[in-house]
Amino acid sequence: MNKNKFFIILIFCLTANLFSQNSQGQNQNGEDETQNDNYTLSELLSGYLANDLDLQRLTLEVKKSSLDLEQTKIDEGFDVTLSTGTMTFYAPQNEGGKISVKPSLELKIPSAKNLSGEVSTNYEYDVSSKTNKFEDTKFSASIDIISEQNELSKIRLLQSERTLLETKRNLQSSALSAEKKFYTELEEILKLINDIYSYRQDIYTDRLELEKLKAQGYSINSSTFRIAQMNVTTGEHNIQTAIHNLRRNFVIFYKHCGITLELSEGRIDFFDFIPTQIPDVEALDFASFDKEKFSLIESSVWNFEINEKIRKADKNFSFGVNGGYTINNSVTDTDTIDAGVFTQVGGVGVNCGVSLPLTVNDFAPAFSISASVNPNGFRSRKITEEKYELSSKQDLIEIGKAEQEYDTALISFEQSVTNLNWEKNTTEENFDLYQKHENDLRRYFNQGIVSESEYLAARNNRQLYEVRKVINKLDFIIHNNNVRSQFVDLEK
Repeated sequence: MNKNKFFIILIFCLTANLFSQNSQGQNQNGEDETQNDNYTLSELLSGYLANDLDLQRLTLEVKKSSLDLEQTKIDEGFDVTLSTGTMTFYAPQNEGGKISVKPSLELKIPSAKNLSGEVSTNYEYDVSSKTNKFEDTKFSASIDIISEQNELSKIRLLQSERTLLETKRNLQSSALSAEKKFYTELEEILKLINDIYSYRQDIYTDRLELEKLKAQGYSINSSTFRIAQMNVTTGEHNIQTAIHNLRRNFVIFYKHCGITLELSEGRIDFFDFIPTQIPDVEALDFASFDKEKFSLIESSVWNFEINEKIRKADKNFSFGVNGGYTINNSVTDTDTIDAGVFTQVGGVGVNCGVSLPLTVNDFAPAFSISASVNPNGFRSRKITEEKYELSSKQDLIEIGKAEQEYDTALISFEQSVTNLNWEKNTTEENFDLYQKHENDLRRYFNQGIVSESEYLAARNNRQLYEVRKVINKLDFIIHNNNVRSQFVDLEK
């Protein structure tokens, strides 16, 4: 890929050199052409990519996704919350007043089975008596034994990592598309040059017809002669129009590279702008790439796997435990050791706890229990599970569709290689044929056997197919670019 990129940039560097060389000559009016600066390979390529707005936008998108991932890691990692609680200031007349506060410190680690710990207390200060009172000072911890929170935390992190990966892939894909536009713009320029030589061939044919009419003694005022002369004039007009379009495309291309190019209206032999040393690139075999890396398959498989994780994480049963220590428990008026369990099944939730006082004389543990029932929870859960089953089947269908797309692309790209190779062989055969024909007519022209128009027509045909050879080489490069764009995370 790098090799292809190097030689494509080389094309434009050589083109810039040819423009500069031509600018040192003179036009038909004897005026000096405007000399253009030469540009390095890296300047052309980096300029083209730097001016691509999609690349600029996606580069920023990658940075945003990276920040989102850091934010997710913070949210799913170690979290500390310090709160002052409700602060109360009470100051009646002729009394000192009271100050009370309920501060707390909470620690959470969602990724570790929703592990959490909390320290809290009720503090009161009596201004008149200058006494402190601490009540319900608790040290507690809880953890989910069976819960969806741990899996959901991992899923959120996976999704954030995936988002970053996809934005990076989008950036790579956009860069590949920009490179393809780079090749395509060059090919369009070459096709315009090809059109010029096609129009020239028509002119040579029309001129031969005009010379034939002259030899046959047709009057210049005859309709037959005038029609033949008009054909020549029309051909010359077509060439001038094509040259105008070619100039415009050259200027636009360099503008896309961030370079302002100025071209004079002098005559230019555009064949000189085609570099001769362009490597023959072998067409990539679509089937040689890993099928699992086919972008549509990879994406649909990822969606199925992450959705399966989400579906499995949504459990119908949860169970957890908690424990702690309370100083001066307001229920027992003593320090207590606390423990509890909590569970939920469908629409039924139960929370049980016990506080064991640390006294020897009056040991009376305090029990607590709470329960909730939601009859619709069971029916809703059944519907949810049915929807999950249907969603899973839909995800599998998407994988099947992606595999069908792969099979279609495989056939299409195999046919593309066949067409490219056929075009390459045909073009080379025709080029060799017209090159031999040109050499023969050059000799015959020098011997006075054929006219100049006949020789020029033969030379033009050879040049025409020489341009087509270059176009064919670019078609191979574009084909390889298209193949790579169908896959993700390529190493070759």
